[in-house]
Amino acid sequence: MNHDRRPISFLVLIGAIACASWLTGCGGDTSSTMTSSPELKQLATSQWNNFSTTLPGGLSIAVITPKGAYFASTLDAATADSHFRAASTTKTFTAAAIMLLQQRGQLNIDDVLSAHMPGTTRPYVPATPDYAIPYKDQITIRQLLRHRAGVFDVGNRDIPATAHAPYAGMRYGDWIEDTLGPAHTFTLDELVGVVARNQLVGGLPGEAFRYSNTGYSLLARIVEQVSGKTYAQFVHDELLVPNGLHDTGFPDDGRTQDLPAPFLEGTTRVGGAILATTSRNVSWGVGEGNVVTTPSDLARWFRRLIKGEAGLNAQTVARMRECEMTNEVHVSYGLGLACDPPELGLGHNGGITGYLTTARHDPATDVTVVVFATLLDADDLFTEAMMLYDAARQARTVLGY
Repeated sequence: MNHDRRPISFLVLIGAIACASWLTGCGGDTSSTMTSSPELKQLATSQWNNFSTTLPGGLSIAVITPKGAYFASTLDAATADSHFRAASTTKTFTAAAIMLLQQRGQLNIDDVLSAHMPGTTRPYVPATPDYAIPYKDQITIRQLLRHRAGVFDVGNRDIPATAHAPYAGMRYGDWIEDTLGPAHTFTLDELVGVVARNQLVGGLPGEAFRYSNTGYSLLARIVEQVSGKTYAQFVHDELLVPNGLHDTGFPDDGRTQDLPAPFLEGTTRVGGAILATTSRNVSWGVGEGNVVTTPSDLARWFRRLIKGEAGLNAQTVARMRECEMTNEVHVSYGLGLACDPPELGLGHNGGITGYLTTARHDPATDVTVVVFATLLDADDLFTEAMMLYDAARQARTVLGY
């Protein structure tokens, strides 16, 4: 659970890093079949070689256009159905789940967390000490979706040294791993409870954009509270199955650390060391960073979501696409959707030990692009992230868009 300690603007760029401190279908709606493309293969090879000829890992590109679906990789074993970790692209599933419940009239995103769910006498989050977070009576669901709720980010920030807790001055996840071991199953109640017990504040509600993984932990709990299902079950039933995403899942047990076959090995460079980081406990990431998927599934998801074909109607998707500029340079954000770079469309980024991903769908050209590396270069993350963006732009160009 140990997250990168770089400035928040850097985290926004790639979608919030979970970085270990020890470190032939047709256009419109495709099957899992993607056509190999020599042009994309050449592009992927060129981009990766320009980035590094000495580091392990590789680059993969999946593209869906109105004319066809294509895949290429520098990795010989990679296919469009190879599993990898797509980290914070999880947040688009969480936002879609919330907005689907909004569409059904089961919640109101402008309600505060302490309000009762429509037609009930039960609040959106449990009325227990674990959810007695600061400003609960002022934070709205919409603010959580936009990262403007001011919720302290347990994943990406050290607990203040002044806290009366054994993990004061540390990352909570590091402390848990040291004391309870790497297979501990984190729960939403536990993670939000760290904020509540220590009365931690990231900022005032509505004051500014402050990326918060814990804010999305709260959203996942709201999905559970409203639907009566676990987060993983609700997303499976309402988003994965209806959209044919049969190779996507959200591990929430700390003992489930391996990827399903076939999968691509992930590596991490940190402090000059190269570490094998394919297997890991991602139970800390429910609702915010635990998705396991494939290039085909992830491209299909972003395409269907933003085109209004994933179960959310056009009006609901339009609300998600209402982007606001943030306090970060060249970063605008909607309801669970990143809106930059504008030439690539809307989507999200994700970084976790072993993998770095960007995924976008451009409504103007009807082109969907997923680019990911099986290396997280924590020593030069900015350069790697810019390489992924450039590969996405050039992938569109070589395919005539």
